Order: sequence, then structure tokens, then C-alpha cells
Amino acid sequence: MPVPDIEICLSVLTYSGLLLGTWGVLWVRTSASPFLILCGRGIFLSTLVLMGITCLVAASYRADGLIYLGLSAGFLVILMLWESPREALHAPKAQA
Repeated sequence: MPVPDIEICLSVLTYSGLLLGTWGVLWVRTSASPFLILCGRGIFLSTLVLMGITCLVAASYRADGLIYLGLSAGFLVILMLWESPREALHAPKAQA
């Protein structure tokens, strides 16, 4: 049985991690249910931890796919921390 190429595994993990992480962020941002928000955060955090472990393995093999995996993990963090302008518009105004 042949061993799968690490670059192919990294590209599959990059795309699946990006898809799962975005799904978790969308659940956190758009859901009104506290349970779905908690599930979205869990999906996001587990995806981010899995991508981090995969980055460590890819760094030990000095793989070329490490660049894309690290960038996608970084952009997932930016996407999760990005402020939503909709919430700022609906915030109650302070009394003077």
C-alpha cells in the first residue's frame, strides 16, 4: 500500500479546515440559539487546533504546503475576530 504524499494531505487538510472553520464562524455569527453558538465555537476551535498540529507536522517535514495551511489558519482567526458592523448599528445609545 503506497504512502500518501504529504503535499496532497496538506492541501486536503487546508481546504477541509478552511471549510469547517468558516462553517463554525458562520454558526457563531448568524445563529440565535446559544447551543448552536457553542457548537460553532467548538467546531472553530477544534479546526484551529487540528490545523496547528498539522502545521507542526508539516514543519518537521519542511513541506511546501505549510504556507497555505498557515495562511488559512491565520485568516480564520481574522474572520472570527472581525467586528460585525451590524451589531454596532443596533447597540443602544448612551443617555447624555
